[in-house]
Amino acid sequence: MGPFPLFVRLNSLNVFFTSYYWLSCLFFGVGLVLLVLFIFFEVLRFNKMVNWLFAVLILEFIVLGIAPLVVRHYKYQFLFSFLIWTLVLALFIVCGSFLPLDLTLDVVVLFVLAVVSIIGAIYFVMLYIVANVAYSFLIARGFIVISILMFVMYHAQIINGGRFAEMRTKDYFLAAIILFLDFLLLYLFSFQMGPKWSDLCDRERSKNLVLFRDSTTSNPPKWWYTRTSSTEG
Repeated sequence: MGPFPLFVRLNSLNVFFTSYYWLSCLFFGVGLVLLVLFIFFEVLRFNKMVNWLFAVLILEFIVLGIAPLVVRHYKYQFLFSFLIWTLVLALFIVCGSFLPLDLTLDVVVLFVLAVVSIIGAIYFVMLYIVANVAYSFLIARGFIVISILMFVMYHAQIINGGRFAEMRTKDYFLAAIILFLDFLLLYLFSFQMGPKWSDLCDRERSKNLVLFRDSTTSNPPKWWYTRTSSTEG
């Protein structure tokens, strides 16, 4: 997560990732493909010459994929969201580690609750998109966050060990990537609360749920708008 503050502070990076957002989509897609390969092929995780390379590439490609969202964030809101979700992740890792219930043994319960959460989330997202029901997106986000936090506790137990299912000690890179992705899943919801300056059709939407504003960025800078054929014309 170290490069994220640079995306917010440096105008040159802001311009680049705003104009070439498709490049970040490519990075993100490649990062997910590398993640799948890293999970399913043990030789990539246990070869000391390869596991470092794959772990770094996965993390950096995913971080670069998130860059177009980060550059549209207010810096104070970015820092506040980062702090809040870090504390939430740490809290549920501790809770999962000391929870007497073995979630690795009752993993079916987690998947059932996850499916129910997905159904509820999709329903309220559709209400938000189709019927414009107020605050329905926040309810959908609540369903998904609850599901993610349950799996955070599950991941904490398999990483710490001493349960029915546990991760091998040699899988430390995979453990780090799993916790990073858990944090990222939580943190991605922060971007919905950011400014919508790229929406040229409805400027009022740029004020949607923005908690922290910079006095120097009350109006969108010129580079903020995503460059499309309609805006360039």
